[in-house]
Amino acid sequence: MIKKNLLSTAVMVLFLASISYAQDSAEQGQGAEHSHHTPSQAAIDACSGKSESDACNYTNSKGEDKSGTCANTSDQQLFCKRSRKAS
Repeated sequence: MIKKNLLSTAVMVLFLASISYAQDSAEQGQGAEHSHHTPSQAAIDACSGKSESDACNYTNSKGEDKSGTCANTSDQQLFCKRSRKAS
Protein backbone atom coordinates (compact mmCIF):
# COMPACT_ATOMS: atom_id res chain seq x y z
CA MET A 1 0.00 0.00 0.00
CA ILE A 2 2.81 2.43 0.90
CA LYS A 3 4.68 1.61 -2.33
CA LYS A 4 1.52 2.28 -4.35
CA ASN A 5 1.04 5.66 -2.64
CA LEU A 6 4.68 6.61 -3.21
CA LEU A 7 4.48 5.64 -6.87
CA SER A 8 1.26 7.61 -7.33
CA THR A 9 2.80 10.65 -5.65
CA ALA A 10 5.95 10.42 -7.79
CA VAL A 11 3.92 10.19 -11.00
CA MET A 12 1.80 13.19 -9.99
CA VAL A 13 4.87 15.29 -9.13
CA LEU A 14 6.49 14.52 -12.49
CA PHE A 15 3.27 15.31 -14.33
CA LEU A 16 2.83 18.65 -12.58
CA ALA A 17 6.48 19.56 -13.12
CA SER A 18 6.18 18.90 -16.85
CA ILE A 19 3.06 21.07 -17.11
CA SER A 20 4.76 23.89 -15.21
CA TYR A 21 7.83 23.72 -17.45
CA ALA A 22 5.71 23.79 -20.63
CA GLN A 23 3.73 26.81 -19.45
CA ASP A 24 6.87 28.67 -18.38
CA SER A 25 8.61 28.00 -21.69
CA ALA A 26 5.62 29.11 -23.73
CA GLU A 27 5.18 32.32 -21.73
CA GLN A 28 8.82 33.26 -21.89
CA GLY A 29 9.21 32.75 -25.59
CA GLN A 30 12.49 31.09 -24.81
CA GLY A 31 13.83 28.90 -27.54
CA ALA A 32 11.27 30.12 -30.02
CA GLU A 33 13.84 29.69 -32.77
CA HIS A 34 14.11 26.00 -31.85
CA SER A 35 10.52 25.12 -31.10
CA HIS A 36 6.98 25.44 -32.37
CA HIS A 37 6.11 28.25 -29.94
CA THR A 38 5.24 31.57 -31.49
CA PRO A 39 6.44 34.70 -29.71
CA SER A 40 3.70 36.94 -28.36
CA GLN A 41 2.73 40.00 -30.36
CA ALA A 42 4.09 42.17 -27.54
CA ALA A 43 7.50 40.44 -27.85
CA ILE A 44 7.45 40.98 -31.62
CA ASP A 45 6.36 44.62 -31.32
CA ALA A 46 9.17 45.27 -28.81
CA CYS A 47 11.73 44.73 -31.59
CA SER A 48 9.96 46.73 -34.28
CA GLY A 49 12.55 49.01 -35.89
CA LYS A 50 15.41 47.31 -34.03
CA SER A 51 18.17 44.93 -35.05
CA GLU A 52 19.14 41.51 -33.77
CA SER A 53 20.92 41.72 -30.37
CA ASP A 54 19.44 45.16 -29.55
CA ALA A 55 18.08 45.54 -26.01
CA CYS A 56 14.29 45.36 -25.72
CA ASN A 57 11.48 45.25 -23.19
CA TYR A 58 7.75 44.57 -23.19
CA THR A 59 4.81 43.83 -20.93
CA ASN A 60 3.55 40.23 -21.14
CA SER A 61 -0.08 39.09 -21.04
CA LYS A 62 0.08 38.88 -17.24
CA GLY A 63 1.09 42.53 -16.97
CA GLU A 64 4.69 41.70 -16.03
CA ASP A 65 7.53 43.81 -17.44
CA LYS A 66 10.10 41.70 -19.29
CA SER A 67 13.42 42.62 -20.85
CA GLY A 68 15.83 40.87 -23.16
CA THR A 69 17.47 41.16 -26.55
CA CYS A 70 16.02 41.01 -30.03
CA ALA A 71 16.47 37.62 -31.70
CA ASN A 72 15.17 35.92 -34.83
CA THR A 73 12.87 32.92 -34.99
CA SER A 74 13.60 30.19 -37.54
CA ASP A 75 11.43 32.09 -40.05
CA GLN A 76 13.38 35.31 -39.40
CA GLN A 77 10.72 37.03 -37.27
CA LEU A 78 12.45 39.44 -34.88
CA PHE A 79 11.16 39.24 -31.28
CA CYS A 80 12.25 40.17 -27.77
CA LYS A 81 13.87 37.06 -26.29
CA ARG A 82 13.67 37.31 -22.54
CA SER A 83 16.90 37.26 -20.60
CA ARG A 84 17.27 34.15 -18.46
CA LYS A 85 17.59 34.66 -14.73
CA ALA A 86 20.75 33.27 -13.18
CA SER A 87 19.94 30.14 -11.20
